[in-house]
Amino acid sequence: MPAGGPGKRLEWAPRALEAYLATLAHIAGEDAFTVQQFVERVERSLALILTQPGIGTPATRRGERRYPIPNTGHVINYRVTRSAVRIQLWYRARQHIARR
Repeated sequence: MPAGGPGKRLEWAPRALEAYLATLAHIAGEDAFTVQQFVERVERSLALILTQPGIGTPATRRGERRYPIPNTGHVINYRVTRSAVRIQLWYRARQHIARR
């Protein structure tokens, strides 16, 4: 994961990281090339969020922002603190909507 950014570090909530790693394992089981592209897209998005933390739209939970990772079908919810951008939730957009 990208680290750094202008004074902010990236943190993952344990549940979000577990969901992200499960997604990677699932994709890798189907196609190793696709998982590499997927990781690159996620890393580009996280680097963008670190440099422009206000880029996401307000999420349902107060203080969180939502950002769809382009061309992946996945979304992250994150919270910006004084020193970090913390990924609170990782999910597949279609499945998340179906649970509501």
